[in-house]
Amino acid sequence: MRMVGTIAVGIVALLASPAQADSVISSKQVSWQGCAYTIKVLREDDPYAETPYSVSLQSAVVSPDTCSLTPKTVNLVDSVSEPRIAIAASAEGLAIAYSYEVYERFSFGSHLLRIHHLNPSTLGSVRVAELEGVALSTTGGWWNPSPLSLSQLSLYPGSLEVYGYLQGGTNAIKSNSPATSWPPPLAQGNRFEAIYPDFFGATQQPPQIVTY
Repeated sequence: MRMVGTIAVGIVALLASPAQADSVISSKQVSWQGCAYTIKVLREDDPYAETPYSVSLQSAVVSPDTCSLTPKTVNLVDSVSEPRIAIAASAEGLAIAYSYEVYERFSFGSHLLRIHHLNPSTLGSVRVAELEGVALSTTGGWWNPSPLSLSQLSLYPGSLEVYGYLQGGTNAIKSNSPATSWPPPLAQGNRFEAIYPDFFGATQQPPQIVTY
């Protein structure tokens, strides 16, 4: 009877113990108008998770005199492979970018790069642009998802630019939002630069994509 009681106490203690938090793999932060914005890559402790990585965004007050937001955290995306992240701010606005891999049970997952123009108060998206890495046939017919990754996000007066790498069999990049004509041109190297004119403006112009 004493043994049963001991086991019961052990079960209660196990159920009451807090779950382990996800591990922070990487993070980047920017300060803007007295507020701090941090983008993070998290990894689940579960070794059997189908999408072990996630990207989250967090806001915080640094200077109450100029920052009046309510701090919050939002989850942006889950990923099969480790995402690459970036964040930047200018007088025109706040932007983030991240590359990640979509989970597909019976096929290859897509490799995407997303860029957000953020509402600094709510962390909602004012605009979202998306690039996808593909392995494209030389005739422009069939294609398969293929890896691309983010390396840098830069803001300039009148434009936003993202830089990254093409990996594996990737030989083209297509813009999903805003959509560009098909097929996309074949890549000339293993690096790319995508330039978005007037990213913080009202219009959504297709990006100018250069590979080298």
